[in-house]
Amino acid sequence: MLAARGAARPLLQRRSQVARTWRLASTTALDAKVASFKAHVEKHLPADGKGVCFATAWLATDNVFVALMHEHFPKILAGMNLVAIDTMHLFDTTRPCAEQVEAKYQKKALWKTVEGVTTREEFNAKYGDCEEMETADFDFVSKVEPFQRALAECNKTILITGRRMDQAAQRISLDVWEDGKSTLNPMADWSWSDITAYADAKGVPVNEGHSYAYRAQAPIEATKRHLPDLPWEKVPLGKPFWRCSDKEIKGDPPAPITYVFKSFGDIHTTVPVEPHESERAGRFVRQAKTECGIHTRTTTAGSPHGGALVDLMVKDAAKAKALVAECTAAIELNERQACDVFCLLNGAFSPLKGFMDETTYKSVVKDMRLPEKQLFGLPVTLDVADTSGFKQGDKVVLKWKGEDVAVLEASSIYTPDKTVEAKECYGTSSIEHPTVHALVQDVGRHYVGGNLHGIKAVAFPYPVQTPAEVRAVLPEGKPVVAFQNRNPIHRAHFELLVCAQRDVKDSILLVHPTCGPTQPGDIDGVVRIKTYEALNAETKEQYPMFRWAYLPYSMKMAGPREAIQHMIIRKNYGATHFIIGRDMAGTKSTITGDDFYGAYDAQETGKKYEAELGMTVTHYENMVYVGEEEGYVQESVAKKAGKKIVKLSGTEFRRRLRAGEEIPEWFAFKSVVDILRKAGDSAFC
Repeated sequence: MLAARGAARPLLQRRSQVARTWRLASTTALDAKVASFKAHVEKHLPADGKGVCFATAWLATDNVFVALMHEHFPKILAGMNLVAIDTMHLFDTTRPCAEQVEAKYQKKALWKTVEGVTTREEFNAKYGDCEEMETADFDFVSKVEPFQRALAECNKTILITGRRMDQAAQRISLDVWEDGKSTLNPMADWSWSDITAYADAKGVPVNEGHSYAYRAQAPIEATKRHLPDLPWEKVPLGKPFWRCSDKEIKGDPPAPITYVFKSFGDIHTTVPVEPHESERAGRFVRQAKTECGIHTRTTTAGSPHGGALVDLMVKDAAKAKALVAECTAAIELNERQACDVFCLLNGAFSPLKGFMDETTYKSVVKDMRLPEKQLFGLPVTLDVADTSGFKQGDKVVLKWKGEDVAVLEASSIYTPDKTVEAKECYGTSSIEHPTVHALVQDVGRHYVGGNLHGIKAVAFPYPVQTPAEVRAVLPEGKPVVAFQNRNPIHRAHFELLVCAQRDVKDSILLVHPTCGPTQPGDIDGVVRIKTYEALNAETKEQYPMFRWAYLPYSMKMAGPREAIQHMIIRKNYGATHFIIGRDMAGTKSTITGDDFYGAYDAQETGKKYEAELGMTVTHYENMVYVGEEEGYVQESVAKKAGKKIVKLSGTEFRRRLRAGEEIPEWFAFKSVVDILRKAGDSAFC
């Protein structure tokens, strides 16, 4: 017996030495990663950690980050916030893992839960069963909204994530520092093997669910691996699967198929995968998305939609020239299309990076959401009458007034169902709606989707500003109230602007008219700009908190859905608040004159989505004139007080313009009227 023990001791010593040597080798291999991590943290994070938030789901990568911070930057870790969300649908092993991390590194997380519930049963009673909910709704109530509350509570200025480039194709170009989003991804260039090696070397707590294998005799579709009573055997490995040999994982005799959990999200959308697969391969099964919304839908006031302002302009002249040379066809844009190109290239339509492909188009038409479930009001498409000059996969140069302005990668060519588009987007298929009429009569039969590359700025016959240019002149830290309109600003409009700027404390008022094509009967864009410029000059001394900028955008007259589109655009321009007045983006039947939308439909739709967009709707009734003494008041106030309302209809205003008759100054600014009189009938579209 003594001899046997003596013989065993050298073997144990050899195993211990091998283990120590392996750990040393692993640690040495990680030195460069750790050094890079430290450099990024030192460069981008404040020494006291204030205003810094780390979004943790208690994944292996997240826990390694906390371990690194504890070892190398304990003061930053102490001052920053770990933000964790209990979706009420976490794996049973997630909370214990979180408690281990909190205890080992002496850092408590700021936990947020779904609004108004404390258990899964309460969740089901209030919101419904997770399997039956729309995925966008589930993500918003269980993750995005709680996360927004957490970031507001932390006064977040910098967000840290555990995202890595090797997790999925969608993250392969992930930057360590995202300047537009003030987001640090310090683990971006770490691999899965780097994470597991560091976790083992440093004893980082990991989810106990990693220590099980699921052995099956035949492959099980990923879309079915969430179901109960599957034909597999759940086997405890006694340690995380990455520490096991192939034989330990597969068993003896080996199972034909073995699955393991490499990631943990919600129980109904995360499934095990084969050991060689990516973590993300097991996430969001049965769903047309790759992100939960924390990184793509969580928003703060003033931040771009989707988190970062898109800029598609090619800065290298040689690269731009090469892109044009690769084109097999050319498309001459009309003004409506040129407006869309401007908005795409410069980020007004962020997060879009080109014209919508068929999948994106259908998603937005049907659900008012992009495939990743970000809200988007209306489709952005490039229509053509004929596609014989190019095919899918070709590059096409887009021209405006004969000049090359962009190159389109034609990755999707499709024929839309315009009847469905009309009904879903405009609420009607009647050609009495001016845009539906244009959709049927003027818009090309085919749509071409794909990424855009900007070659040259689109030159319009009026001055325009990009989102970046407008953001550069907005004071930091102040709320920005945006006002959208498509016609000259008369006294009633201006009184509304004054009220809005006053009601939102210490705010800037961004007057941001659209100047592209609109419905018949409206004022021409060039003439509109002249009226705005004159009004700006007339009022800027009295109202220095007003900012004026002009947007080349083609109005769709889509009522509630266009209100959402305008909110998104102004969000990308830096606004935090958005004015929605009566019948915004509304239109009337060209036959009967009946309204297609309710007077306050746009307001109600805007308010429904304001939290998700991070844009506060500032809504008002009609402003009406009740006499020289009181001037303009809200219509309900005037009626309640029994005041006589003085009116001048748009038809009568136009008649007086054409006839040269007097137009009262309580209705319109003299400077605006002078410009419209001079333009005459040519002012009207």
